[in-house]
Amino acid sequence: MHAANTILVVAPDPGLRRSLEFALEVEGFPVESHESLSTIEASPEANAAACIIVDESAIRLSPAGRQPLARFAGRVILLVEEVDPTAGPDGFAVLTKPVEGNDLIDLVQTILARRLSLTK
Repeated sequence: MHAANTILVVAPDPGLRRSLEFALEVEGFPVESHESLSTIEASPEANAAACIIVDESAIRLSPAGRQPLARFAGRVILLVEEVDPTAGPDGFAVLTKPVEGNDLIDLVQTILARRLSLTK
């Protein structure tokens, strides 16, 4: 698996995690899943990951809160129940759950295209 193309998924709920994995893998994205934010810090894929999708419950359960995500600014998609202007720091994209249609895939592709244009 090439780290630069990997999508990290962080969701404590195993059903949500599997659902996100499936949706992304069907579109051809390599996926690495985590139950908590603390495990992405130990992941060799994390720094080079194309995008990180984080369920808001992972942030609530993390003793460090959003802090571990700061280094991924511009690559984080935060999944929330309700839009809250304080839900994420600058550089985070926010999608409300349930995610409808291709909203998630479209946003992932937008982030990937933006990263690709920055490397040219």
